[in-house]
Amino acid sequence: MDLKSSLLKVLTANFISLLAGVINGFLVPKFLKIDQYAMLQLYNLYSGYIGILHFGFADGVYLKYGGKEKAMLDQGELKYEHNFLLILQIIMSMPILLLAVLKRNFVIFAIALSVVPVNIQTYFSFLYQSLGDMGMFAKIKILHPLVILISNLVLIFLIRIDNYMPFVAAILLSNYMVYFILEMGYLRSTKAVQSKRTKVNPLFQSGFLIMLGNLSSMFFYSIDRWFVKFLLPIENFSYYSFAVSMMNIILVLISSVAMTFYPYLSKGYGVEQVRKIKKYLIIIGAIASDAYFLLAMVVTNFLSKYRPSLEVIAILFAGFPAIAVINALYINLYKVNKQERRYFYKVFTMLIVSFAFNVCAVLINLSNFSIAAATTIAFYFWFFTSSKDFDGVETNIKEIVFISLYVPLFIFSSHFLGYISGFFVFTISVILLTLCFYRDEFFELVSKIFRHESA
Repeated sequence: MDLKSSLLKVLTANFISLLAGVINGFLVPKFLKIDQYAMLQLYNLYSGYIGILHFGFADGVYLKYGGKEKAMLDQGELKYEHNFLLILQIIMSMPILLLAVLKRNFVIFAIALSVVPVNIQTYFSFLYQSLGDMGMFAKIKILHPLVILISNLVLIFLIRIDNYMPFVAAILLSNYMVYFILEMGYLRSTKAVQSKRTKVNPLFQSGFLIMLGNLSSMFFYSIDRWFVKFLLPIENFSYYSFAVSMMNIILVLISSVAMTFYPYLSKGYGVEQVRKIKKYLIIIGAIASDAYFLLAMVVTNFLSKYRPSLEVIAILFAGFPAIAVINALYINLYKVNKQERRYFYKVFTMLIVSFAFNVCAVLINLSNFSIAAATTIAFYFWFFTSSKDFDGVETNIKEIVFISLYVPLFIFSSHFLGYISGFFVFTISVILLTLCFYRDEFFELVSKIFRHESA
């Protein structure tokens, strides 16, 4: 598999996702009232846990086919596994649908309708990623944000309904469109294939701990919002959720790197390769935080009612170097090395650590700012503790000094300078800092981006 080609395909798809995410990220909160936007974000928060309902099956598929060639697969077994998962997800959605009817709760009703399309998409997504088929994955990935974008534009500029429900319906529409396209394409390609019964227990067994690890990871990434939701007014939840949505826009690009590394690493890797990848990701994460100043300008001039979210964004963005390494390298290395149990224990431990940090934060000062600070500290705690788990990712003095200078530099520029002066001061400073510590890696990275060389 050509890492360069795969990375470019996914980056292109994610660039379109990024544009759609930027427009949605600013237009929707601009249009909706703060309480309605909070309800929309509550649906997004709940829907993040839908993946638990496949009980690790999709993760088992990811592990089973990682690094294999598509032509060598048993299509009959694949068809049986697909059909099994589809039936399982229909069954799992039924009790949630019943609960929604009994409680007359629209958010729960939407979650019930999301189970099948979301988890079948996850299945196909993991399958294509494991096989390195990023072309197909990229094409499908473009459709989802575009449908949401078009639907939101219609709702905002034509229908003008100031209610969160139609916006949730737009997400559902997008999920079902992508799901049907995936299903129709798959059924056409396997029309002549006879389903071949195979054991599915090994998929659950190998994927369950990964799923639990992913679930713990989701809790790790969202525990701050749960604290805000239960301990602070709904306005605070809206501000914090907006900050997280801005953070997720940048993470789209980081995830582009993460999803291409698994099939690449699963074919074998060297210590020096991993060491260099980690340095690249630290550089990318540090430079990515520069996006804060653009967001600050847009929020200040376009979304003034969300200005309180800037203090949260300014803290969360300081964690990008750690987040980039965790998402794109550490997690993939656990999976590549078949260390499902170790991955689960690591993520679960980090969840407990993050929970403890957030408890301390709210006891010291109950605010969005303190919770965001606790979350960012937890990211770096994970970054440094997992550096002992694999050869090639060990922490060294250069790395510690770089992070120790980068974080206060970003905090100072984002908190004590205006967004224009802060942008210039931080941009120049972070480039100089990078050249001092990672000069060769910086120029190698620039060369790979502009000349499209292989990694």
